[in-house]
Amino acid sequence: KLRKVIKESFSYFDKIGNGTVQQDDIGTIMRYLGQFPSESELKDVLIPELLEKDSGGDHLVSYDAFEKMMQRCLLEHEYDADDPEMLLAAFRVLDPEGRGYIDANLMHEHLSTRGGKASDGFREREMSEFLDYAKDKESADSNRIYYEDYVAKLTEDVEKHLENIYKDARGPVAKGL
Repeated sequence: KLRKVIKESFSYFDKIGNGTVQQDDIGTIMRYLGQFPSESELKDVLIPELLEKDSGGDHLVSYDAFEKMMQRCLLEHEYDADDPEMLLAAFRVLDPEGRGYIDANLMHEHLSTRGGKASDGFREREMSEFLDYAKDKESADSNRIYYEDYVAKLTEDVEKHLENIYKDARGPVAKGL
């Protein structure tokens, strides 16, 4: 059943139906499935591992190679999402005054060079989507990210998403227990 979930997610990106995806899609598929490697982990470890198994030289990743790697990551919880307290602690580092919010422009600056490496930074489309999701639209100053609200919303949305995609993989739930 887990294989079915992985296959279905992979197939969304298999544009010509030949059992392969572009290497640039691997991170998106993994995140959709609940694994969150950094961009440098993708580029330096995971994608080379996947391409090594598919030595075609065309930068395409086969489903078989992806499935094996993805099952390992899921079973070992290798790239699970950080827990809410870890996320809040990271935001608090960026809010030394303890105001409870971070200016979106400051956040943009930090995420452009995440961890000091531009290769780990958000791409512009990801940045735009993140800021749109994270900013408080009800505030008078909609350029603020109230991080406790953001983390609560994110955690709830990720949990719902993962529950939805994996519900079939877990099988029937015993009722009345």
